[in-house]
Amino acid sequence: MPPQRLAKPVESTPFFDVGPEGFLMLPPAGGRLHYAPGAGLALANPPDRPEGDLLPFAWSSGFAAAAWFDGRVPLRANAVRLTDGNLILIASDRDDLQEGMAVALSETFGLAVSDAPVVIDPEDASRVCTNGRPITQRRTRKDADAPPVREGARRLQLDCPTIDGLAVHPCVAMISLGDGRGPEADLKDLPLMASVAEIRKHIFMPLVGTAIWGEDTISAAHMVLANTLPILRYGLPPGAMPSAELASDLMAQLDARFRERETR
Repeated sequence: MPPQRLAKPVESTPFFDVGPEGFLMLPPAGGRLHYAPGAGLALANPPDRPEGDLLPFAWSSGFAAAAWFDGRVPLRANAVRLTDGNLILIASDRDDLQEGMAVALSETFGLAVSDAPVVIDPEDASRVCTNGRPITQRRTRKDADAPPVREGARRLQLDCPTIDGLAVHPCVAMISLGDGRGPEADLKDLPLMASVAEIRKHIFMPLVGTAIWGEDTISAAHMVLANTLPILRYGLPPGAMPSAELASDLMAQLDARFRERETR
């Protein structure tokens, strides 16, 4: 059973403790989630909630905590597997853009996807693991279908082909989505310092990582990842939302970019 609180936390908030004993999460709806290095994950469901109520936290926060303790970096990004087997990561400041583009790529091209977060090897940024979960989307409408776990949940599972969460996958780039400046979508490489800022922005549970690794190591990981993982900015037309048309445009621009790199 998970402990009530950790005895010697390095970082403690009303919602989690992290320290030598592992990571303890206290979700607002009740219950506890504890990850201990070498022992794995333990869940205590709140007594008045349905069975499985804490599983979404296990697939996200528990997965990320295990990564931090294993020397890996969790990123708040969705993954998409291209037809050649390589992954691209889709990230954004907005969940609706990030998840919507991954869904559009899956529905338009039949590509396998995974939910956020993903885990990346800071010493070899081409190596990525996913949590093996089907992608989810935020519940943005009151008339949306009921979530599968608990009433009023903000997320809905979508039935898309899912990337194997038990394998290490080759990764070729991270795509950062955002508003562009013109009427047409455009794809461009980010310079190093902008890439560092983008990595820092999409680190998942940074307080937990800093408590485990220390600030200096975290900063070094930002720089290493920005140097070794190509980060591209895909600027969308103002107000545009992910669609089959934009998914096709992104794939075409990526294909052209990868072919250009091969000829250099």
